[in-house]
Amino acid sequence: MSEYILELKDIRKGFFGVEVLHGVNLQFRPGEVYGLVGENGAGKSTMMNIIGGVFPADGGEMLLNGKPYAPQTPRDAKNARIAFIHQELNLFSNLSVAENLFIDELPRNKAGLVDYRYMRSEAGKRLKELGLEISPRAMVSDLPMGVRQTVEIAKALLMDAQIILFDEPTTSLSQKEKEYLFNTIRALKQKGVAIVYISHILEDVFELCDEVAVLRDGAIIGKRLKAELNNDDIVSMMVGRKLENAYPVVEKSIGEVMFTARNVVAQGVKGCSLELRHGEVLGIFGLMGAGRTEFVRALYGLDPMVSGEITINGKTISKPNPKLCIDEGMAFISEDRRGEGLLMPKPVEDNLILVKLDDIAGRFGKIPEKKVDELTNHSIGDLSIKVSDKRLQLATNLSGGNQQKVVVGKWLMKTPKMLIMDEPTRGVDVGAKYEIYSLILDLAKNGSGVLCISSEMEELIGICDRILVMANGRITGEVEMKDFNQKRIMEYALQGGEENGEEH
Repeated sequence: MSEYILELKDIRKGFFGVEVLHGVNLQFRPGEVYGLVGENGAGKSTMMNIIGGVFPADGGEMLLNGKPYAPQTPRDAKNARIAFIHQELNLFSNLSVAENLFIDELPRNKAGLVDYRYMRSEAGKRLKELGLEISPRAMVSDLPMGVRQTVEIAKALLMDAQIILFDEPTTSLSQKEKEYLFNTIRALKQKGVAIVYISHILEDVFELCDEVAVLRDGAIIGKRLKAELNNDDIVSMMVGRKLENAYPVVEKSIGEVMFTARNVVAQGVKGCSLELRHGEVLGIFGLMGAGRTEFVRALYGLDPMVSGEITINGKTISKPNPKLCIDEGMAFISEDRRGEGLLMPKPVEDNLILVKLDDIAGRFGKIPEKKVDELTNHSIGDLSIKVSDKRLQLATNLSGGNQQKVVVGKWLMKTPKMLIMDEPTRGVDVGAKYEIYSLILDLAKNGSGVLCISSEMEELIGICDRILVMANGRITGEVEMKDFNQKRIMEYALQGGEENGEEH
C-alpha cells in the first residue's frame, strides 16, 4: 500500500499546440494540507482540472491509493471520492440552496418522488457546519457572492471525499466565513482527508498548509515544508525575481473634484455620499454585507438608485444607466468577471477590443484590423496576459487571473476619465497585482479618478490616497493617507456590525 493517497508522475498537458504542463511530479499524503501557488497561467488550475476529470492529461500517469487513476469526466473523479471546488462558482442560480447541494443525486422517497424534507434537513446540517445561517429553501440568485461560495464548499462536503481540491476558495468570503472554512479544513485533515489548496493569499497558505509547492511556467520549481519557507522565498520562486515593493510609487497630483454622489439610496445603501478628484485613487472598504458593491453599482446605473444623484463633468444625473455613464467617460470593472465582465465564449481579442470598437470604427462601421491588432497586443503586453493565440483562445479557457487581466485591459484601453473597480485583483497573483496597480496609478497620474472597492485592506492602504469605510449600508468613516491605520479602519468597518448580521 502506497504511503501516498495521490501521485502525479510526469503529467503533461497542452492547448492549441502549446504545452502548459511540462512533466509535473507531485505526491499527496492523507491528512495533510498542500499549498499550491504560482502566477496566473502557471498551470495550477490545469493540473487540478486533470485530477478532477475535467479533461485528460496528454502524458504521464496518476496513481490513487497506489492504483492507476485516469478520470475522463468529473463523474469519474466524484466516484473516486475526489471533490473539486472551483474558483468560479458552479451553482444553479434559479434553484434553492438545498437543490444545488443535492443536484447530482436527488434523494427519493418510497414513492420515487424527490424527498424535499430529507434534502432540506441534510442541507441545513451542512450549512451549520460552515457557520452559515441561511435557509436551505433560499434561492441562490438572492445570495451574495461570498455566501454562494460557502454553499459551493458545503456541496463538496456532502460526499465522503478522500481528497478535496480548493481553487482560490476564500476570494469571496468575509473574515468570519474564512475562519469557518479553515476550521472545516482542519477538521477534515484530522479525519485523514488530503487537501490541495490553491491560493494567491500567501498569509492563508502559511496559516493553513503543511507543505507548499510552487508552479512556474508549467513546471514545479520547488516543494518544501512550510517551516522551510518565508514569504520572499515563495514570491521569488513564483515570479523568478525578487519584488522589492508590493506597491508601486507614482508621483502624481490631485486636482479638483470631478465626480460627486449625494445621498444615494439603493438596495442595501442608506444615503451615501462621496467626492472623487482628478488624479485621486479613492478606496472603499467594508466587511461583507456592508453595501460597498451595492453602492458603486447604483452609481453606475447597474442597479436602480431609489433616490439621490451623481454629478460628473458638471452634469447632474438622478437616474444613471451604464450607457449614459460610459458616454460621460466612466468605466466599471465588476467583481463578477464571468457573469458581467467577459464574453466567455468569445476569443481574447474580441473581449479586449469590445468597448473600444466605437472609437476606432471607420466609415460605415468598418473596424480596422491593423488597429485592433496594435491595441490588443499592447494590452496583452502591458498586463502580461498569458494567451497562446488571442484570436483563437476563448476567454473561458484562460486561467481566472488572466480572465481578470483581460477585463482590466479592456477598460484601460478606453482611458476612462473615471474608473470604478470592484475587487480589481481578486484571484490575481502577486506579480500581476503589481502590474495592475501600476496601470491604475498611471491612469490617476494622467488625471483620471479611480474608485477602488476591495476586501483587502492592505491593498487599499498600498494604492489609495483616501479610504472611505462602510458598514450596514452607510459610510461610517473616512481616513486620509497620512492617517492610514488598519486598526482604525477596522473599527469603522465594525460599526453597525450587529445589524449587518456579523458577530464580532
